Amino acid sequence: MLQFIRSKAGTFVVKVLFVLLILSFGIWGIGDFLRSSPQDATVATVGGHKITGDVVQQAVRKQIDRLRQQFGGNFDIEQAKAFGVVDQAVDGLVTQTVLDQEAERLHLLVGDKEVGLLIQQEPAFKNPAGQFDPGQFRVALTQAGYTEKSYVALLRTEQPRIDLASVAGGSVVAPQTLAETLYRMRNEKRVADWVFLPASAVKDIPTPDDAALKAYYDKHPEIFTAPEYRGFTALALTTKDVAADVKIDDATLKDAYNQRQDEFVKPEQRHVLQMILKDQPAADAAEAQLAQGQDFVKLAQDLTKADAASVDLGDLAKKDLPTELADPVFAAKAGEVLKPVKTAFGWHVIKVTKIDASTGKSFEEVKPLLEADARKDAESDALYALSNKVEDAVSAGADLATIAQQFKLTPYVIKAADERGQDPDGKPLPEFAIAPDALIKTAFATNQGTTSGLEQVPNGSFYLVRTDSVTAPALKPFDAVKDQAKNAWTNEQRTQKVADQAKVLADQVKPDQPLAKLAAAQKLQLSTTKPFIRTNPGNQAGIPGPVVAKLFDLAPGGVTTAATPDGEVVAQLKDIQAADPVADQGKVATLATQLSQQIGDDVLNQFDHALRTLHPVSVQRDRIASLF
Repeated sequence: MLQFIRSKAGTFVVKVLFVLLILSFGIWGIGDFLRSSPQDATVATVGGHKITGDVVQQAVRKQIDRLRQQFGGNFDIEQAKAFGVVDQAVDGLVTQTVLDQEAERLHLLVGDKEVGLLIQQEPAFKNPAGQFDPGQFRVALTQAGYTEKSYVALLRTEQPRIDLASVAGGSVVAPQTLAETLYRMRNEKRVADWVFLPASAVKDIPTPDDAALKAYYDKHPEIFTAPEYRGFTALALTTKDVAADVKIDDATLKDAYNQRQDEFVKPEQRHVLQMILKDQPAADAAEAQLAQGQDFVKLAQDLTKADAASVDLGDLAKKDLPTELADPVFAAKAGEVLKPVKTAFGWHVIKVTKIDASTGKSFEEVKPLLEADARKDAESDALYALSNKVEDAVSAGADLATIAQQFKLTPYVIKAADERGQDPDGKPLPEFAIAPDALIKTAFATNQGTTSGLEQVPNGSFYLVRTDSVTAPALKPFDAVKDQAKNAWTNEQRTQKVADQAKVLADQVKPDQPLAKLAAAQKLQLSTTKPFIRTNPGNQAGIPGPVVAKLFDLAPGGVTTAATPDGEVVAQLKDIQAADPVADQGKVATLATQLSQQIGDDVLNQFDHALRTLHPVSVQRDRIASLF
């Protein structure tokens, strides 16, 4: 959280998006769409400040809206919970409040003079000559969805937070020596010869007698012990259980259509050119020159020194314009130059070059979508209501059979399953509306003869589990696992023998007897790696992974062995190709920036921890969970 603040501190982007991207407050007009909770219910406290449930709901809604833009309109609250959106929103609110508390403690304020300087010094508001440009200021604010008043308010609120975060971690610079050392380590390359000895090639393993197998069985009871098994009965509550009772009428759909006009109807837009002049005489003179046929953009650039982007505001809806300009602009005809209009920024001369009429989709066109959305919401509400009834029945002591009969639910019965979700024969559990891993986790967390609480899974479904039986882990009889013991004993012997062969070969490597020469003499297949770095991306070495790290511990000519799942590798380091940071200053500089960022992040994390100690934080997770 604080890392984002520091990395963007001082830019127009963070000043505009600081709240929207991280803190997501309801003051930006977010509607409550989640299950309601008391508006004044406190779900977290920071020092003496309270964070209420409605603020958290609104923050989550804003995050979901943003994620819907990225992943599509089907992104719902359950997916958001799975993505950790709720926790992120709460953490964002806490961080913002902690910073506010500290800013207040330190008496950090942003006065009118400072606001003016911040605006004038912002590069996004300057023209090509490097001067503050009111027109560019207006364009930037309009594109970001702000008025001057709301942007100034944002600066006064956010700048103290940005200042705190910047002071804490914004000036950390990693030493150049550290960056160069890390560059050398990351980019050094090595080349090695290697031989693979497959365990499957070992053939002279004797047949074990019963005494050897019994000794192996006694030595490795963990291999032959059956896991704990649990038998359980589960009930699932899904939208299929309530779908038949959900009815959606046209009146509901038409209400939804009217509420979602912004989504289905594109308002009328006008293409606007603008120049801002310091007084009315200058504006009147410009209007007169335009009436004589002067090109608007060229005249605006000559008179105001603004660039073309500051003059051409593009296509704007009425809501995008300040009140003083909205009515006259939308009363004008295409090609018309308006009479000069005075605002707090100066005198505006405006030309409407094009008018795009309002367009949109009719109710009938979007009715299928509206119905699908309405049904999804109604089924979710109905399922939630059903879950409350089932939960009440459980609290009243009803058993699963009674609950299943009362609410027409089909029991899912498992006689025995281990924690991997397999039955005693190693078969997976049959399909059910709830994923097996959730059922298994609950069954193993619930005492025998006890029914779990009602649990919810990410897709919104609910389930209950009653643990019917518990079979403790037990060592299987020797006679029942004799063949298994034979295979395990044989594999162990084969593995040990190939490891001994690898050691013998490695010991034979000498300065005058390199691995390549020994391999040729013993008719072993020798491979040579391509040059590879320490992380071996994409297995660029073409060598089993366990060997790579060992080769970076060797000097040239050094030899090592490493076990793999199916044999042994013997490798000899052939060459070291050092990395030269002087020849790659660009990457070293990038690495230094990354190190500075990471060190700064660590400092900011410590700063955040210290602030949360100074301004104690308490989060009521159970209350937050009840909101969603």
